[in-house]
Amino acid sequence: MNNACDTAILLFAHGSRDPAWRLPLDAVLEQVQSQHPGPCRLAFLELMQPSLPDALAELAGLGCQHIRVMPLFWAAGKHVNRDLIDIVAAFLEAQPDVQVEIAPPLGDNPQMRRAIADWALAPNPL
Repeated sequence: MNNACDTAILLFAHGSRDPAWRLPLDAVLEQVQSQHPGPCRLAFLELMQPSLPDALAELAGLGCQHIRVMPLFWAAGKHVNRDLIDIVAAFLEAQPDVQVEIAPPLGDNPQMRRAIADWALAPNPL
C-alpha cells in the first residue's frame, strides 16, 4: 500500500431513489474537497453509489491511513448506531492498519443546531 494520503474525509448519507436528492450533498462534498488536502468522498448506505464499503476500500487502496467518517444523519438512530458501526467493523477486520474515526451525527453538533435555528428564524428562510 502506498502512502498517497494521511487523512481522508468520507461523508456518509442514506441514499435515495431520486437522483436529485444527492445534489446538495455533492455541493457539500465540493466545498470539503476545496478545503481539505486529502481525498474526500461521499458514500451511501443504500440506493446510491458508491456504497460505504466500496468507498472505504477505495480510500484504503489510495493509502489512506486515517479515514474520518462524517455521518450526514440528523440523529444517531439505527443507521448510525448499528449499520454504520457494523460496516466499519467489517472493513477494519480486512484493513486493521487503517484507523477509522466516526464523527457524531449532525444534530449532535452545536454549530449545526445554531445554523438551523438561524435559518428557521430568518425573515425570509425560503
